[in-house]
Amino acid sequence: MIDASDLTLSYRDGQRRLDAVRGVSIHIGQGEWIALTGSNGSGKSSLVRMFNGLLSPTLGSLHAAGLDMRRPQNRSAVKRQIQLIFQNPEAQTVGSTPFEDVAFGLENRGIPPEEMARTILRVLAQVGLAHKAASAVGTLSGGERQRLAVACCLALEPEMIIFDEATSMLDPAGRTDILRLARELWEQGMTVLWVTQRLEELALSPRAAVMDEGRLIFDGDSRSLFYASGLPERLGWTLPPAVRIGRLLHAKGWALAELPLTELELEAIL
Repeated sequence: MIDASDLTLSYRDGQRRLDAVRGVSIHIGQGEWIALTGSNGSGKSSLVRMFNGLLSPTLGSLHAAGLDMRRPQNRSAVKRQIQLIFQNPEAQTVGSTPFEDVAFGLENRGIPPEEMARTILRVLAQVGLAHKAASAVGTLSGGERQRLAVACCLALEPEMIIFDEATSMLDPAGRTDILRLARELWEQGMTVLWVTQRLEELALSPRAAVMDEGRLIFDGDSRSLFYASGLPERLGWTLPPAVRIGRLLHAKGWALAELPLTELELEAIL
Protein backbone atom coordinates (compact mmCIF):
# COMPACT_ATOMS: atom_id res chain seq x y z
CA MET A 1 0.00 0.00 0.00
CA ILE A 2 2.79 2.44 0.87
CA ASP A 3 6.31 2.47 -0.57
CA ALA A 4 8.30 5.55 0.47
CA SER A 5 12.00 6.15 -0.07
CA ASP A 6 14.01 9.09 1.33
CA LEU A 7 10.80 11.08 1.68
CA THR A 8 11.22 14.75 2.64
CA LEU A 9 8.64 17.48 3.14
CA SER A 10 9.91 21.06 3.43
CA TYR A 11 8.31 24.45 3.88
CA ARG A 12 9.47 28.05 4.11
CA ASP A 13 9.49 30.08 7.30
CA GLY A 14 10.60 33.47 6.09
CA GLN A 15 14.07 32.96 4.62
CA ARG A 16 14.57 29.57 6.25
CA ARG A 17 13.71 26.16 4.84
CA LEU A 18 12.37 23.81 7.50
CA ASP A 19 11.94 20.06 7.07
CA ALA A 20 8.79 18.60 8.62
CA VAL A 21 9.74 15.14 7.32
CA ARG A 22 13.38 14.20 6.75
CA GLY A 23 14.46 11.29 4.57
CA VAL A 24 11.81 8.78 5.68
CA SER A 25 11.78 5.35 4.04
CA ILE A 26 8.94 2.98 4.93
CA HIS A 27 6.99 0.13 3.35
CA ILE A 28 3.46 -0.83 4.44
CA GLY A 29 2.02 -3.99 2.92
CA GLN A 30 -1.61 -4.59 2.11
CA GLY A 31 -3.56 -5.84 5.12
CA GLU A 32 -0.98 -4.68 7.69
CA TRP A 33 -1.66 -2.91 10.98
CA ILE A 34 1.06 -0.43 11.90
CA ALA A 35 1.01 2.08 14.73
CA LEU A 36 2.92 5.36 14.36
CA THR A 37 3.90 7.52 17.30
CA GLY A 38 6.00 10.57 18.10
CA SER A 39 5.72 13.78 20.08
CA ASN A 40 3.88 16.85 18.84
CA GLY A 41 5.84 18.31 15.95
CA SER A 42 7.69 15.07 15.21
CA GLY A 43 6.32 14.98 11.65
CA LYS A 44 3.91 12.06 11.88
CA SER A 45 0.83 13.98 10.69
CA SER A 46 2.81 15.54 7.83
CA LEU A 47 3.95 12.05 6.81
CA VAL A 48 0.51 10.46 6.72
CA ARG A 49 -0.97 13.45 4.89
CA MET A 50 1.48 12.74 2.07
CA PHE A 51 0.21 9.15 1.96
CA ASN A 52 -3.31 10.47 1.46
CA GLY A 53 -2.36 13.15 -1.08
CA LEU A 54 -3.13 16.14 1.15
CA LEU A 55 0.53 17.15 1.05
CA SER A 56 3.04 16.70 -1.74
CA PRO A 57 6.60 15.42 -1.10
CA THR A 58 9.44 17.87 -1.63
CA LEU A 59 12.06 15.18 -2.24
CA GLY A 60 12.19 11.39 -2.46
CA SER A 61 9.75 8.92 -3.96
CA LEU A 62 6.34 7.84 -2.74
CA HIS A 63 3.96 5.29 -4.19
CA ALA A 64 0.61 5.00 -2.38
CA ALA A 65 -1.82 2.29 -3.49
CA GLY A 66 0.39 1.89 -6.55
CA LEU A 67 0.16 5.56 -7.52
CA ASP A 68 3.21 7.78 -7.97
CA MET A 69 2.47 10.67 -5.61
CA ARG A 70 4.89 12.97 -7.41
CA ARG A 71 2.24 13.29 -10.15
CA PRO A 72 -0.35 15.98 -9.25
CA GLN A 73 -3.32 14.04 -10.67
CA ASN A 74 -2.64 11.14 -8.32
CA ARG A 75 -3.04 13.28 -5.21
CA SER A 76 -6.79 13.23 -5.84
CA ALA A 77 -6.97 9.71 -7.25
CA VAL A 78 -5.29 8.15 -4.21
CA LYS A 79 -8.27 9.06 -2.00
CA ARG A 80 -10.23 6.30 -3.69
CA GLN A 81 -7.94 3.78 -2.02
CA ILE A 82 -6.64 5.57 1.09
CA GLN A 83 -8.92 7.44 3.47
CA LEU A 84 -7.88 9.60 6.43
CA ILE A 85 -9.74 10.13 9.70
CA PHE A 86 -8.73 13.26 11.58
CA GLN A 87 -8.32 14.10 15.24
CA ASN A 88 -11.33 16.39 15.67
CA PRO A 89 -14.69 14.61 15.20
CA GLU A 90 -16.57 17.88 14.65
CA ALA A 91 -14.34 18.97 11.76
CA GLN A 92 -15.28 16.03 9.53
CA THR A 93 -19.05 16.25 9.12
CA VAL A 94 -20.77 18.08 6.26
CA GLY A 95 -24.30 16.67 6.40
CA SER A 96 -27.05 17.50 8.89
CA THR A 97 -27.73 13.81 9.59
CA PRO A 98 -25.52 10.69 9.44
CA PHE A 99 -27.42 9.56 6.32
CA GLU A 100 -26.70 12.87 4.55
CA ASP A 101 -23.08 12.88 5.74
CA VAL A 102 -22.32 9.48 4.23
CA ALA A 103 -24.27 10.43 1.09
CA PHE A 104 -21.99 13.40 0.41
CA GLY A 105 -19.00 11.37 -0.73
CA LEU A 106 -21.15 8.95 -2.71
CA GLU A 107 -22.90 11.78 -4.55
CA ASN A 108 -19.51 13.15 -5.57
CA ARG A 109 -18.75 9.74 -7.06
CA GLY A 110 -22.00 9.76 -9.06
CA ILE A 111 -23.46 6.66 -7.36
CA PRO A 112 -27.10 5.98 -8.38
CA PRO A 113 -29.66 6.88 -5.64
CA GLU A 114 -30.90 3.33 -4.94
CA GLU A 115 -27.39 1.91 -4.67
CA MET A 116 -26.36 4.89 -2.57
CA ALA A 117 -29.18 4.33 -0.06
CA ARG A 118 -28.25 0.65 0.33
CA THR A 119 -24.60 1.51 0.85
CA ILE A 120 -25.37 4.20 3.42
CA LEU A 121 -27.55 1.92 5.53
CA ARG A 122 -25.00 -0.89 5.29
CA VAL A 123 -22.02 1.16 6.50
CA LEU A 124 -24.02 2.90 9.23
CA ALA A 125 -25.03 -0.54 10.50
CA GLN A 126 -21.39 -1.66 10.30
CA VAL A 127 -20.31 1.12 12.68
CA GLY A 128 -23.35 0.81 14.96
CA LEU A 129 -25.17 3.96 13.85
CA ALA A 130 -28.07 2.55 11.81
CA HIS A 131 -30.53 3.61 14.51
CA LYS A 132 -29.30 7.21 14.25
CA ALA A 133 -29.36 7.54 10.47
CA ALA A 134 -31.89 10.40 10.61
CA SER A 135 -30.71 12.01 13.85
CA ALA A 136 -29.19 15.48 13.89
CA VAL A 137 -25.41 15.24 13.73
CA GLY A 138 -25.20 17.74 16.57
CA THR A 139 -26.83 15.23 18.92
CA LEU A 140 -24.09 12.64 18.41
CA SER A 141 -21.33 12.12 20.95
CA GLY A 142 -17.68 12.55 19.99
CA GLY A 143 -17.26 8.80 19.70
CA GLU A 144 -20.34 8.51 17.52
CA ARG A 145 -19.04 11.26 15.26
CA GLN A 146 -15.78 9.38 14.81
CA ARG A 147 -17.74 6.23 13.98
CA LEU A 148 -19.65 8.31 11.45
CA ALA A 149 -16.33 9.41 9.95
CA VAL A 150 -15.38 5.73 9.63
CA ALA A 151 -18.72 5.02 7.93
CA CYS A 152 -18.06 7.80 5.41
CA CYS A 153 -14.71 6.18 4.62
CA LEU A 154 -16.15 2.67 4.34
CA ALA A 155 -18.83 3.83 1.91
CA LEU A 156 -16.06 4.69 -0.56
CA GLU A 157 -14.59 1.16 -0.26
CA PRO A 158 -10.95 2.09 0.43
CA GLU A 159 -8.13 -0.40 0.83
CA MET A 160 -6.50 1.53 3.66
CA ILE A 161 -7.67 3.82 6.47
CA ILE A 162 -5.34 6.15 8.37
CA PHE A 163 -6.52 7.05 11.88
CA ASP A 164 -4.59 10.23 12.70
CA GLU A 165 -4.89 10.40 16.51
CA ALA A 166 -8.58 9.69 16.00
CA THR A 167 -9.13 8.85 19.69
CA SER A 168 -7.23 11.75 21.26
CA MET A 169 -10.31 13.94 21.81
CA LEU A 170 -12.58 11.13 23.03
CA ASP A 171 -13.45 9.82 26.48
CA PRO A 172 -12.23 6.33 27.46
CA ALA A 173 -15.41 4.62 26.23
CA GLY A 174 -15.21 6.42 22.89
CA ARG A 175 -11.52 5.55 22.51
CA THR A 176 -12.26 1.89 23.14
CA ASP A 177 -15.09 1.89 20.59
CA ILE A 178 -12.99 3.38 17.79
CA LEU A 179 -9.99 1.16 18.49
CA ARG A 180 -12.22 -1.92 18.54
CA LEU A 181 -13.87 -0.88 15.27
CA ALA A 182 -10.49 -0.28 13.63
CA ARG A 183 -9.24 -3.69 14.70
CA GLU A 184 -12.39 -5.36 13.36
CA LEU A 185 -11.80 -3.70 9.99
CA TRP A 186 -8.17 -4.85 10.05
CA GLU A 187 -9.22 -8.42 10.82
CA GLN A 188 -11.49 -8.23 7.77
CA GLY A 189 -8.52 -7.32 5.56
CA MET A 190 -8.29 -3.51 5.76
CA THR A 191 -4.83 -1.93 5.90
CA VAL A 192 -4.71 0.29 9.01
CA LEU A 193 -2.21 2.98 9.95
CA TRP A 194 -2.95 3.95 13.55
CA VAL A 195 -1.34 7.25 14.64
CA THR A 196 -1.28 7.66 18.40
CA GLN A 197 0.57 9.12 21.37
CA ARG A 198 -1.02 6.58 23.72
CA LEU A 199 1.59 3.96 24.50
CA GLU A 200 -1.08 1.45 25.54
CA GLU A 201 -2.42 1.59 21.97
CA LEU A 202 1.09 1.31 20.59
CA ALA A 203 1.69 -1.84 22.63
CA LEU A 204 -1.34 -3.50 21.03
CA SER A 205 0.19 -3.15 17.58
CA PRO A 206 2.18 -5.96 15.94
CA ARG A 207 4.35 -3.31 14.25
CA ALA A 208 5.32 0.08 15.64
CA ALA A 209 7.06 3.07 14.08
CA VAL A 210 8.47 6.08 15.93
CA MET A 211 9.20 9.54 14.56
CA ASP A 212 11.37 12.21 16.15
CA GLU A 213 12.25 15.61 14.67
CA GLY A 214 10.99 14.55 11.25
CA ARG A 215 12.94 11.30 11.10
CA LEU A 216 11.80 7.70 11.40
CA ILE A 217 13.93 6.39 14.26
CA PHE A 218 12.31 2.98 14.80
CA ASP A 219 10.27 0.57 12.69
CA GLY A 220 9.78 -2.92 14.05
CA ASP A 221 7.79 -5.07 16.46
CA SER A 222 6.42 -3.49 19.63
CA ARG A 223 8.18 -5.88 22.01
CA SER A 224 11.57 -4.90 20.63
CA LEU A 225 10.60 -1.23 20.88
CA PHE A 226 9.68 -1.40 24.56
CA TYR A 227 12.31 -3.86 25.77
CA ALA A 228 15.35 -3.69 23.48
CA SER A 229 15.50 -0.39 21.58
CA GLY A 230 16.38 1.98 24.42
CA LEU A 231 13.99 4.54 22.96
CA PRO A 232 11.52 4.67 25.88
CA GLU A 233 14.34 5.85 28.17
CA ARG A 234 15.78 8.24 25.60
CA LEU A 235 12.41 9.81 24.83
CA GLY A 236 11.25 9.90 28.45
CA TRP A 237 8.14 7.79 27.95
CA THR A 238 5.86 6.76 30.80
CA LEU A 239 5.57 3.07 30.02
CA PRO A 240 2.31 1.09 29.99
CA PRO A 241 1.74 -0.67 33.35
CA ALA A 242 2.23 -4.17 31.90
CA VAL A 243 5.62 -3.17 30.47
CA ARG A 244 6.74 -1.57 33.73
CA ILE A 245 5.84 -4.73 35.65
CA GLY A 246 7.44 -6.91 32.99
CA ARG A 247 10.70 -5.00 33.33
CA LEU A 248 10.55 -5.29 37.11
CA LEU A 249 9.95 -9.05 36.97
CA HIS A 250 12.81 -9.48 34.50
CA ALA A 251 15.14 -7.43 36.71
CA LYS A 252 14.25 -9.65 39.69
CA GLY A 253 15.29 -12.73 37.76
CA TRP A 254 11.98 -14.14 36.57
CA ALA A 255 12.58 -16.46 33.60
CA LEU A 256 9.88 -15.10 31.31
CA ALA A 257 9.50 -16.70 27.90
CA GLU A 258 7.99 -13.48 26.57
CA LEU A 259 7.98 -10.11 28.27
CA PRO A 260 4.45 -8.65 28.50
CA LEU A 261 3.10 -5.72 26.51
CA THR A 262 -0.55 -5.72 27.56
CA GLU A 263 -2.58 -6.47 30.67
CA LEU A 264 -3.81 -9.72 29.13
CA GLU A 265 -0.25 -10.87 28.51
CA LEU A 266 0.70 -9.92 32.07
CA GLU A 267 -2.24 -11.89 33.49
CA ALA A 268 -1.16 -14.94 31.47
CA ILE A 269 2.33 -14.74 33.02
CA LEU A 270 1.13 -14.27 36.57
